[in-house]
Amino acid sequence: MVVANQNQQPRHGEDTAAPAVTASPNGLSLPSDLNLPSSSLPGSPATAAVTPSGEAASPLSASGPAASVPTPGRIAPSSPAGGVPPAAAAAPGGPTVAATGAHLYRITPDHAAVEEYTGKDGAWTKVRGAAGSIFTSATTLYATDPASGDIEQYDRGRGTWTRIGNPGSGFAATGDHLYGVSVNHFGVFEYTGAGDSWKQVRGATDRIFTSRTTLYATDLTTGDIEQYDRGRGTWTRIGGPGATFAATDDHLYGVSPDHSGVFEYTGANGAWTKIGGPVAP
Repeated sequence: MVVANQNQQPRHGEDTAAPAVTASPNGLSLPSDLNLPSSSLPGSPATAAVTPSGEAASPLSASGPAASVPTPGRIAPSSPAGGVPPAAAAAPGGPTVAATGAHLYRITPDHAAVEEYTGKDGAWTKVRGAAGSIFTSATTLYATDPASGDIEQYDRGRGTWTRIGNPGSGFAATGDHLYGVSVNHFGVFEYTGAGDSWKQVRGATDRIFTSRTTLYATDLTTGDIEQYDRGRGTWTRIGGPGATFAATDDHLYGVSPDHSGVFEYTGANGAWTKIGGPVAP
């Protein structure tokens, strides 16, 4: 994929982060009954500035921070740096059922085909051959190639597929934007919508989650959940670690690390409300 040019990191003393939000009364972003290690819970939510506009992004399939960045205008190789075969970069597993606003898709049990539900009598129509996993935005279906791990986009009107990016450890989409985490978790990238051009919007990340309008990411070191303000290009810590997270159009939910409860993010001051009991691991 094509990546942007790289600028220098902000110098010491430069203010690149948005104002920090106020911590909840107990000093944690998630309720204290989650039994989380204190070392993973900073005393107050903090904002982290994303890479400055134009900063270089390693390709999604880059093997590490030291991986070379392609010259602007050139396509990054579909395999990682270091000669690793493309198949080795393909992330195993991933979603096998996904829906846009109007259409439901599935991968067959043998992963030999992607099918679209017709809405009639349990009938499905094949729209693609083999796929590793599938993802959707409000209007678009994406699939990963099971051999190379490359991400491809479906043009439903034409019935065609186009490769738009290299392998990633995970992908997720809002209503309008597709994001991917690099294979080595070194960064989060946003698809620009042109060719296979991506731009980096965040550094080291474990997992990403999306609602209709918002991107969330978990910190690779602490496990904390952060929210992306795309307009400002900033990240804000809104919660401590969780076993997993999920979002509807308007609400974000998290499962405690020990699976003892389900919590809903209130949207204010990093506060969460418990809405359910134990969840199966």
